[in-house]
Amino acid sequence: MIQSVEKALRLLQALDLDGEWIGVRDLARQLKLSPPTTHQLLKTLVAAGFAETNPSTRQYRLGLAAIRLGGGSDPLTTLRQFARPFIEGFSAEFDETIVVATWQGGQAVVVDWIQAGHPLAVTHNHGVLDRPLVFASGRVLLAYQSREEQLRHAKAKELAGLGAGAPRTAAELLALLGAIVSQGYALTENVANSGVIALGAPVFDASGRLLLAIGCSAPISRTTRAQLAQVRARLLALTAAMTKRLRAPVPETTAS
Repeated sequence: MIQSVEKALRLLQALDLDGEWIGVRDLARQLKLSPPTTHQLLKTLVAAGFAETNPSTRQYRLGLAAIRLGGGSDPLTTLRQFARPFIEGFSAEFDETIVVATWQGGQAVVVDWIQAGHPLAVTHNHGVLDRPLVFASGRVLLAYQSREEQLRHAKAKELAGLGAGAPRTAAELLALLGAIVSQGYALTENVANSGVIALGAPVFDASGRLLLAIGCSAPISRTTRAQLAQVRARLLALTAAMTKRLRAPVPETTAS
């Protein structure tokens, strides 16, 4: 057995059994390893998303990649716990509706959302987004799926039912999704005469795969172009911070 792999697996088991934040010296003592060796192994696991660290306490716990791989907990609950602190800060700053969504079983699924406190506010529900192309977050999720998955949503009958502001043909859909990947965000405006404007941006996991889409939506009637630019910049910063926390490289965008 390769010793470094065996030590890493034992370390993962220790993090799993502990379940909470734990320091390097405590882990080293449990595993009968030196603190420097334990620290180096933890850094490798953190870089791959199998462990995460709290910079303020210098402690560690099991990461999202390990949880998702092992199926040790409800993945939506895990994603919700990860995303909630980030979206709470964003919501407090802009007081507009923000949603977290993921792609699961070939569908766009709402993980969490916070509604704006205004009397006139966009609402969401937990569950499946039946028409992901209507939503900025749904478009982001679909943009990073396989071409086969994208074409499954490009049937003429389905596209025709999306209403104004949506792609009408498979070619338009593929061009739209390609542009989202290129610029790093999606913008929807008054789709199906909804009166809503929304932005969506991706969050990537430690392997560089799409993990989440974060969307922010508001009534067009109270959204200026200056506000839209401000929200877009903040949303891209937010998703970059979430991706960085998962130790994945942040793709460059061409947002203007």
